[in-house]
Amino acid sequence: MRCSEWRWVLVLISALATMVIAESWADGALPDSALRDQVVQIQEQVLTAPPPGWLMEQQGNVEDWSVRLRDLRAAQQTLVMPLRSDVEPTDQAGTDTDLTVTILASRALGEAQLRELFAAAAGQPEVRVVFRGVAPGESLGDFIRQIHVLLREARDGLSINAIPRIEIDPRPFQSPLVEVAPTLITTDGAGKEIARVSGISRPDWLLEQVEEGRRGDLGVRGPTVAVSEPDLIAELQRRLAGIDWSARREAALARYWERASFAELPTAEQVRERRLDLTLVAQADVTLPDGTTVIRVGERVDPLAIMPFRQRLFVFDATDPRQVAEVARRGAASRAEGRLPLYLATRLDREAGWGGYRGVQTALQDPLYLLTPDVRRRFQIERVPAVVDSREGVLVVSEWPPEG
Repeated sequence: MRCSEWRWVLVLISALATMVIAESWADGALPDSALRDQVVQIQEQVLTAPPPGWLMEQQGNVEDWSVRLRDLRAAQQTLVMPLRSDVEPTDQAGTDTDLTVTILASRALGEAQLRELFAAAAGQPEVRVVFRGVAPGESLGDFIRQIHVLLREARDGLSINAIPRIEIDPRPFQSPLVEVAPTLITTDGAGKEIARVSGISRPDWLLEQVEEGRRGDLGVRGPTVAVSEPDLIAELQRRLAGIDWSARREAALARYWERASFAELPTAEQVRERRLDLTLVAQADVTLPDGTTVIRVGERVDPLAIMPFRQRLFVFDATDPRQVAEVARRGAASRAEGRLPLYLATRLDREAGWGGYRGVQTALQDPLYLLTPDVRRRFQIERVPAVVDSREGVLVVSEWPPEG
């Protein structure tokens, strides 16, 4: 599979995780409503974008894509996507010295015959057992677990190196269409088909026929069963088409309030002010790339002297109407003075959800965010409502009891 095509596979599968995007805002900070609506709009555009052409036109376009299943150490089984780098280079590509036998299998064959197929492919790197997909409604994990059991039973007495190659790859079933198993297909080093046969489980039989010069479809030479598994890509398309992405997104947004972490701070009972000393002491020299020393070890640095604090932080409990009203009034006055207010809520009404959040934001007429542990610790917020302001080169934290 070409690298660009594989990235499209990742995009397709990662679409299943879209439902959790709304829950991933860092540190519990809430975006303003305009930004949140923009994020949702972008998600909708991604979800409605047409899938890549190779996914809709399967035949012959998904080159070198398969899912290899190897039972290397019982419970350590993993899925591997083999790329062309897995194939040893050859100067004789297309000759009969570079043959591969693909056994098209189905669980409809039954456990006994599947174990026989696994045993026939064991220890032969040029032989692979391929399934078209998983059963409708079945998870890939359930498929793997069932194959694990059969592999353990089939490999008794075999070494680790004799474990057969088992893959999920719908391509060999597509052109020409294969509806019965077992079907054996021999290809040369360039991937060109040489011969095929149905109803036989012995790769060596088909190789012998090729050595004798026989080519093409050798017919049905034994009992077969209908392949029960649907095409993997078609099944992915069906499952994705059945997902209500809008409902999933709304459910994820609603779950945010169930998982949001709030800071439980007591209500201030008296007016109190505290000054914060943010001075830092350098523990080592700070130098520029050209070697110029800008701060020497032991030197004291005041961040406010370098970058003045021009905002006012209002910290309050958004579930208390008194605090919301008081902070809204003080914030409007701060904006009139030319000091930009920034609103940080310690709590929000979980039951009201996004409606309650938007209601508080409307009262403030500004974006609303959650107070994060880092900001609470940095500015030593102890009670609410509180405001963090810069006065005469120092930060001052002021608390006051809410009125009403």
